Amino acid sequence: MLKKFETLGLFPVPVIKIKFEDHYKYNFPEVEKKDQKPDSWMDSVQTTYPNIHDDDLVVSSMIRDSLKIDLKSSIVEVFEQLNLPTNIGYSNFWYNIYHDNQGQEKHDHLGSVGAPLPFWSGIYYNKNTSPTMFYRYDTIYKTHLFDGVEDSSIAPFWGSTFSPSVEDGDILLFPPYLVHSVESNLEHKDIMRMTFSFNLNLTPSFLK
Repeated sequence: MLKKFETLGLFPVPVIKIKFEDHYKYNFPEVEKKDQKPDSWMDSVQTTYPNIHDDDLVVSSMIRDSLKIDLKSSIVEVFEQLNLPTNIGYSNFWYNIYHDNQGQEKHDHLGSVGAPLPFWSGIYYNKNTSPTMFYRYDTIYKTHLFDGVEDSSIAPFWGSTFSPSVEDGDILLFPPYLVHSVESNLEHKDIMRMTFSFNLNLTPSFLK
């Protein structure tokens, strides 16, 4: 039967997934479980947010700086292909380490009132990747739900959450307003998960 219709996804949110070609250079050792986080964070996690200090015991300043350069190079290459501004710089760069029963509650990267709004936020999945859960930021769509929506051909338009498929060595870039979280599941009980998170700002074009 000839298809006489099409479905249009209005106002899609851009999320960019990049294969990090230098991933092989960054293999970090296993560390014991530790709770290290800002007081305002609820879930247990070992994090260096908002930045990795020079005296960090897991990621040295030399490795940190090398990783930042390599990640930025990969991102700039993709931005050039997408015709996006490439005059970018880090405003924050930190790592998160998760063991069993560790994760992160729902949050965004908008920062405090008056702080510069990031151009993009990003996650580099380094070790034993687990998906990031993103949450739909509007709720008015719920007024349009109907019985059997999950079996309709346009069910994805009513989704309230989404976890992009990722693996070690992927970089995920997303708008800073997207609320997201990190879950701890049974399969994570005996493994250490490690990611690097960052915020990117636009810099004056004459600066690197």
